[in-house]
Amino acid sequence: MTEFTLSIFISWTLVNILKPIITWVKKGKLTKDTVITSGGMPSGHTALVVSLSSALFLETGFSPLFCTGLVLSVIVIYDALKVRSVVEEQSKVLNRLLKEKGEDLELEESVGHTPAEVLVSMVISIIIPILIYTFLRR
Repeated sequence: MTEFTLSIFISWTLVNILKPIITWVKKGKLTKDTVITSGGMPSGHTALVVSLSSALFLETGFSPLFCTGLVLSVIVIYDALKVRSVVEEQSKVLNRLLKEKGEDLELEESVGHTPAEVLVSMVISIIIPILIYTFLRR
C-alpha cells in the first residue's frame, strides 16, 4: 500500500514542480499565475490519473480495478486534450470581444493541454510507479 500511495503522490508532485520550472525556462519569468495555472507542461491531471492506473496495474494486475482506473484516465486525458482546448479557444475569443467592449473581466486562457504536455505526464506517471514498486518491493 505504501508503494501505491507513493507512486501517485510522487508522480503528481513531480509534474507540479516541473511545470513552473519549464515555464520559467521557456518564458524567462516566473509569476504566481505560472505556479497555479491549469494548462501548460506537463499536465498535472494526467499525471494523477495515469499514476493511479499504473499503480493499480502494479498492485492488482489486469483487474477490474485497473480497468476502472484506465477508463478514468481516458476520460481525463480526453478532457485535457479536447474539451479544455475548446474552452481555451473560446476564452481567447471572449477576451478579445470583452477588451473591444472595454470590459475589465478577463477569462483564463491557459486551460488545455497539447499532446506533448499530456504525453510527458503519461511517461513520468508510468515510470515513477515502476521505479517505486521495483525498489521498494525488494
